[in-house]
Amino acid sequence: MKKINNHLLVQNSLAQDYLIAGVFEEIDDEFKDLLKTAKLTPKPLLVCSGGTSSRCTAPGHWTLDLRKNYQRIDFDQSNKTVEIEGGITMTSLLKELSKYGRTFPIGMSGLPGLGYILTGGISPLSRSYGLAVDQILEIKGVWGTGECFKISKPTSKSNFEDHLLWRGLCGAAPFLGIVTNLTLRTQPLTTIKVLQTTIKKDQLTEAIQQAQDWPDSISLQWIWGDFIKLYVVFANGFSDQNNTLEKLEKDFSRNKLLQVSEVLGQQDLPAFTLENSNKKDQSKLHNEVVGLLGPSWDKNCSQLIDSLESLISIRPNKNCFIASQQLGGASSQISRSSTSFVHRQAIWKPWINASWQAGNQKDREKSLAWLIKAWRTLEPHCPGVHLAQMHQHLPWHLQETQKAYEEWLPGLQSLKSRYDPQGILPRL
Repeated sequence: MKKINNHLLVQNSLAQDYLIAGVFEEIDDEFKDLLKTAKLTPKPLLVCSGGTSSRCTAPGHWTLDLRKNYQRIDFDQSNKTVEIEGGITMTSLLKELSKYGRTFPIGMSGLPGLGYILTGGISPLSRSYGLAVDQILEIKGVWGTGECFKISKPTSKSNFEDHLLWRGLCGAAPFLGIVTNLTLRTQPLTTIKVLQTTIKKDQLTEAIQQAQDWPDSISLQWIWGDFIKLYVVFANGFSDQNNTLEKLEKDFSRNKLLQVSEVLGQQDLPAFTLENSNKKDQSKLHNEVVGLLGPSWDKNCSQLIDSLESLISIRPNKNCFIASQQLGGASSQISRSSTSFVHRQAIWKPWINASWQAGNQKDREKSLAWLIKAWRTLEPHCPGVHLAQMHQHLPWHLQETQKAYEEWLPGLQSLKSRYDPQGILPRL
């Protein structure tokens, strides 16, 4: 146990500014005894792997920081799998795998840790290879009871309990246990093409409608703040892309910022960001993010984009934005009941980023109110939630968990009652 009197250095600026009770850096016998006897207070214990979530720390709470002592990456040459420990970021995973000509489908940033995988893991390559959580072959860790576990991906011969535990851990692990190791399937490292450009609102509507008919090897991402940035990723090794790329280049040929590049693997993809045009605003920012999930927007697309334009025009802070990723393809081929990511038929994952100046409570309230307004606007089209970040400290947490897990939520709650009965970990 390491006691501290200051803040924990993490990527998320809001989490970094919390004054916490202290930090654990080792899952040793003393730590396990604290779990077993439920003497750790206040609850819940929070876990930091990448440090990008606003809930990797909290005021007055303890954080288990895996980043210092859980950095091992072991690649198995014989079966092309990799075992990683709980403090590994996605950037470090890609760098190590590239030595062996392999890769893994990470998200739009390389900063997150295991939380990215364990809460689903949506990638620009998900349509080609499936979600990150679908690549897991084995999970090791410690339940909220303090008991260790090691579970392999179930087969048809596995018992019912093993199937339940696997489903719970794959998509909802942060509520049940502390994951120390994952064994993952990897993919061959290949070149990836990416098209980037800034576009008008009407062009976004057209691109979304076209993307819903694209081959699974192509995915559309966009981000809307002061302007709209389009970001199209082409996975290599597929022969059905040329027509789509040629059409996009023709459609956007007059766009001054059109760029088409080819890189070796996701680690070299251009950043998916939207720079703030207000260069004078250099203040420290806090933020909260809600991710939604929904089916094809079809005939509703034009109306929805009009509504988003209205929301963007009333942003309380220039760093608030709305973005989206495309799903479908391989991610929809997995059974809804196999993991806790139940929204297998989702085509779009929009997310809403509320941002405010650190320490400005009025600005915070306005930005969170804007987030809720944007959520309500998107909800009829995207009723599901991707619980990539937890918000137990905010009033919509119960609504969020219900929409994330739907009919599976009672099953998760039953697992939690057995494997974290004292509520050591975040509540469902």
